[in-house]
Amino acid sequence: MLAPKGIGVWAAIVALAAGCGHTAPSRQAVARSVFEYDASRPLRFEDRGRVNKRYPIAIRDVSYTAPSGRVRAYLVVPPRPGRLPGVVYLHGSGGDRRELLVPATWLAARGAVALVMTAPSAAATAAAGSSALAELRRQRDLAVADVVAVRRAVDVLRTLPIVDPKRIGFVGWSAGARTGAVAAGVEPRIRAFALMSAGASPVTAYVARAPARLRAAVARVLREIDPLRYVAQARAGTLLLQDGRDDEIVPRAALAALARAAPQGTRVRWYDAGHALDAAAYRDQLAWLTRRLAIRGRPVAGVRAGP
Repeated sequence: MLAPKGIGVWAAIVALAAGCGHTAPSRQAVARSVFEYDASRPLRFEDRGRVNKRYPIAIRDVSYTAPSGRVRAYLVVPPRPGRLPGVVYLHGSGGDRRELLVPATWLAARGAVALVMTAPSAAATAAAGSSALAELRRQRDLAVADVVAVRRAVDVLRTLPIVDPKRIGFVGWSAGARTGAVAAGVEPRIRAFALMSAGASPVTAYVARAPARLRAAVARVLREIDPLRYVAQARAGTLLLQDGRDDEIVPRAALAALARAAPQGTRVRWYDAGHALDAAAYRDQLAWLTRRLAIRGRPVAGVRAGP
């Protein structure tokens, strides 16, 4: 979001890395080393068992390891045989794995497995006494950790016998969608990205307001996690962008900027809704994922398959 009046310049700049604003677009080739990880390291996947009862869709308490530490998630599994699509769900700022759990059950009711994760950044706290530039770098590291945790979530899904490794999707809302915009440029195994309320604004004005001696450093840090820069590298036809005309958090210009940066073939839908979007957006999303991931068969009897 844009920094409100009264907030210092550095607070505004640090907010950019935290997910409230973003850097300028670029369609140049992007170095991916910052998001690389050792895929050979054990996932140490743990399943603590089912947490719900008397409902056809099973919700299981699971976790796995990423370079940043242990990632908690819910694995949502429909009672359907065969290898099914798998979809990663990622919440917004201040949320956790519970936030998108209900939408995940709607998709599971149609015949997909969902891994609803808590981002590593969700538990992070600012270091007392750190400089603004140090905090900016810390936010950069958290953004990288979230993207890598999504990539590890793909690793988890691909190890499950019930999941078809060639039909992997991603759903993100707000800050989770921002993470997804970056992941779209670095994770080729995901074939469908549904990004809700994802915006990105240029930071040149913010950088210009930073102390002159630090502007180059600020620009370098923000470019490393620039969603506009990475979303431009996504494969054509893999993106669905869903935005609200009355979004009270992300400016309309920022929502439009990310849509412009996306590759040709991206589907962009606008709704008469705020930042949280509405039932129509979820219905469109479910229909799009059903087509894109080739989800087949009738919905599971006795459960809701949409809003």
